Amino acid sequence: MAGLAVALWLAACSGSTGPDPQESEPPPRPAISPADFALLPCGTGSGRPCALVLAGGKRLMFGAPAGAGSQAEPDDLAGLDALFLFSVHPLDIEGVDEIRNRGWRAGRADALAVAGPEGAGALVDGLNAAYEQPDAISFIEDGAPAGGFDAALLSHGGDVTQDALIYDSGDLKVRAAAGMTGQITYRIRYRDLDEAWHDVVLRPCGGGPAGEDAGGARVQDSLLIGCAGEDAGAPDHAWPLDRVIFATRSDR
Repeated sequence: MAGLAVALWLAACSGSTGPDPQESEPPPRPAISPADFALLPCGTGSGRPCALVLAGGKRLMFGAPAGAGSQAEPDDLAGLDALFLFSVHPLDIEGVDEIRNRGWRAGRADALAVAGPEGAGALVDGLNAAYEQPDAISFIEDGAPAGGFDAALLSHGGDVTQDALIYDSGDLKVRAAAGMTGQITYRIRYRDLDEAWHDVVLRPCGGGPAGEDAGGARVQDSLLIGCAGEDAGAPDHAWPLDRVIFATRSDR
């Protein structure tokens, strides 16, 4: 297990696994209220799937390619509630340490939960071990971040091996479905202020179908983010996202 963790970490940090993401100026961010259900692009230069989801006052990031942390605003990283990985392919996890480090410095108060396919837990262990000494040096030389030393850590959010509900805050739920290729498709379900439910499915290229909610909630509308040209059907929006998408917008 230790060997797997080290291998995953080295692969994630290697600069030879793919092209460097191109730096580009993101478009102005529109006003987003806590009651909105919005998806923000992240890691767009990598071409890999990545979305920062804001809904019900929560912040969830899906995907962690290179550049994901640098494109997110410091307040979003500091207040990130969880990180969900589509796969443990090197190109899909290159940004995990960047999200971790920038969020810590921005003032994250608690350890960041990371969930994903089998191997996500080993990645968490490997990164925590790899940064133990650098964190201590940074703490001494650069001063204590607002969140404190323990907030630098990543925590296990669970390895997904079957269709499962992996996040539930009451009005915001995330269901993960493990595909045959080791990739995870996520269904995000949000209940707005009028008690209507809205679905967003995030499917990586080559990912399988999304799991269904066993709770039987009546969904008002559904949105699919996926790969253009796949047999599974044309998505409403394709990776990588290039603008903010509102699954629903509150008028209150």
